Amino acid sequence: MSNNRYETAVNINASAETIYGHICDLQKHMAWNHSPQKMTVLTEGPARVGSRYKTEEALASTLPLGQRIMFSLMMPIMRMRHKIESYTVAEITELRENEVVGWTAHLPDKNGNKIMQMYWEVALEPNGNGSTKVTQRCHIDPPTDSPLYSMMNDEMVEMNRVETANNLNRLKSLVEA
Repeated sequence: MSNNRYETAVNINASAETIYGHICDLQKHMAWNHSPQKMTVLTEGPARVGSRYKTEEALASTLPLGQRIMFSLMMPIMRMRHKIESYTVAEITELRENEVVGWTAHLPDKNGNKIMQMYWEVALEPNGNGSTKVTQRCHIDPPTDSPLYSMMNDEMVEMNRVETANNLNRLKSLVEA
């Protein structure tokens, strides 16, 4: 994997305050992110640094049909063989009101080891005309001993980047409606 970082951005015709309300609590991501199918809050109280979430996720909608079929057949086998859980755990690592939301997400195995680790950030930059530039950054960091390490290549990172851009466009549609 030569480049495991990417970012994508969109301009949204809304204030940073309005957009922040949709991104500061990860549970609200279910309204605009393709991936979460079910999310359980693991930390009581309002969203804050340290809040944790357990998420059952769908396959990326941008996967070509052949890869969707391969992953649908292969992942249950890999989960059994490597004792990989069927959910990810996310934890908020940064909250700056109306500016930045950061979190980590990892896929654990049954022993609690991190099979896949991703670092996420959504940054808000007001444009001065009532709109806001929304930039989402990702760093994919699978451990080198992970059974998923060899699957992460430039093509998979690009597919993830495209899916992230689609998510931001869904956020734009939601906020501008």
